[in-house]
Amino acid sequence: MQYIQQTMKELESYFPQRNLKQDYDEFWDRTLKDARKRPLNANLRELPYPIKQIQAYELTYHGFDDTPIHAHYILPKNHQSELPCIIFFHGYMVNKGSISDYMKWLIQGYAVIAVDCRGQGKSGDYSQYSSDGLGTWVTKGILDKEEYYYRKVYVDGVRAIDFACSQPEIDAERICVMGGSMGGGITLAVAALHDSPKLAIADVPNMCDIPLAMEQKMEGSLTYVESFLHRYPEHIELIYDNLTYFDNLNLSEKITCKTRISQGLKDLICPPKATFGVYNLLEAPKSIEIYPFAGHNMQFEEHMDKTLQFVNENL
Repeated sequence: MQYIQQTMKELESYFPQRNLKQDYDEFWDRTLKDARKRPLNANLRELPYPIKQIQAYELTYHGFDDTPIHAHYILPKNHQSELPCIIFFHGYMVNKGSISDYMKWLIQGYAVIAVDCRGQGKSGDYSQYSSDGLGTWVTKGILDKEEYYYRKVYVDGVRAIDFACSQPEIDAERICVMGGSMGGGITLAVAALHDSPKLAIADVPNMCDIPLAMEQKMEGSLTYVESFLHRYPEHIELIYDNLTYFDNLNLSEKITCKTRISQGLKDLICPPKATFGVYNLLEAPKSIEIYPFAGHNMQFEEHMDKTLQFVNENL
């Protein structure tokens, strides 16, 4: 216990400096303004599904640069009033999964939007990247903040919220964004970039305090950034500067909705100190669930039950 207590004391006292560039606000204001000039072109195709208590649709909408983003759009059948909505973002190199994965939310009367992030699952990626040396998403366009992959993914997530707010069956005052790992990082980013979410639930989020995360002993997608820096050391300063625009350490300044984060202290993919750097600076209503002997997986009973309770109490 002494080790755990000492570790928690160190994490809770870590308050890093944000490192926003002078044009940070202008960059994101312009990005969102440009994105919303383009029509969503949302399309719903009803899907036959063996669970008869739901209405299931394949949703496509245009994200950044008119790339079609695919998602599940699932509603409880015969709903009588506006529904609260949960928007899900998945982890790195995975996908949105099966419609059946979301039944614990549907049976309680929530609408669900489960997004396939661009280039993953059924979503394509229309973008051209001038730097794509390692062939993995986290380094695509990393030499130019205007074309970086995460700029586009964050905008795609914002547009998913725009879609939800436009639907007559959705209560735009009761929207929750949720995800783990990459999905947790996207959750924090879109909660910062969109005013509508009431709740943000980010499990073991990535893209947090990125320089520190790369310095810690770790695994996961940021190791590809390290490999890129190793291969192209002449670009180290440029890449560090570009990543500041997509680091949740900086984006979290804009979060105003109630936010819950979870973290395993044995996580080698999203290191605890990097997560706490974001959490400690977060000024919105917040809470954090800590699991001393958990790694990078929050899909266990105790945590899932806490998540169900948290959403039901707040949405």
